[in-house]
Amino acid sequence: MVTIVPLPTLSGIGPLGTSPDLNEALFTFANVISITIGVLTISAGLWFIIQIFSSAFQWLTSGGEKQALQNAQKRLTHAIIGLLMVVLSYALIGIVSFVFGLPILNIAQIIISIRP
Repeated sequence: MVTIVPLPTLSGIGPLGTSPDLNEALFTFANVISITIGVLTISAGLWFIIQIFSSAFQWLTSGGEKQALQNAQKRLTHAIIGLLMVVLSYALIGIVSFVFGLPILNIAQIIISIRP
C-alpha cells in the first residue's frame, strides 16, 4: 500500500533569487566581491596597526632582555612585511590588469563582459 504524496513546489524564502533580471544578480555578486576585497584590505591595515603597537609595547617592556627584544623586532619586521605584501599584491594586480587590458579590480565590468 503505497500512497503517492505530491511534493510541494520549491520556492525561495523571501525575495532573494526571485528576480528574473540577470543584471541585478550579477551586480549583487560583483558588489559582494568588491566589498569583500575592501574589507580584507582594511582588515590587513588595521591588523598592521595592532601589530605595530603590540611590538612597540613588547619592545618597551623587554627591560633589556635580549630574547624579548628580538621577539619584538621580529614581530615588527613581520608586520611590515605583511603590509608590504598586501600593498604590492594590490599593485601587481593593477599592473597585470593594465598590461592585459582586463579590469581585474573592477569585478562588475568583468561580469558584464562575460554574460550572454
